[in-house]
Amino acid sequence: MPKFPVDAPKSKVIKTLELLGFSIVREREHIVMVRENGDGSRTPLTMPNHSQIKS
Repeated sequence: MPKFPVDAPKSKVIKTLELLGFSIVREREHIVMVRENGDGSRTPLTMPNHSQIKS
């Protein structure tokens, strides 16, 4: 399994999370994403809106 990069471009991180079922809710100082689960629950995810996302 390849190692997770130390710094990854924001666009690559967002595309990967979208493949895992997350969708962007809001993008300002932070990026807020959410995933709808099969049981009806929601999984939120918040990350800083920087050009490089640290692991």
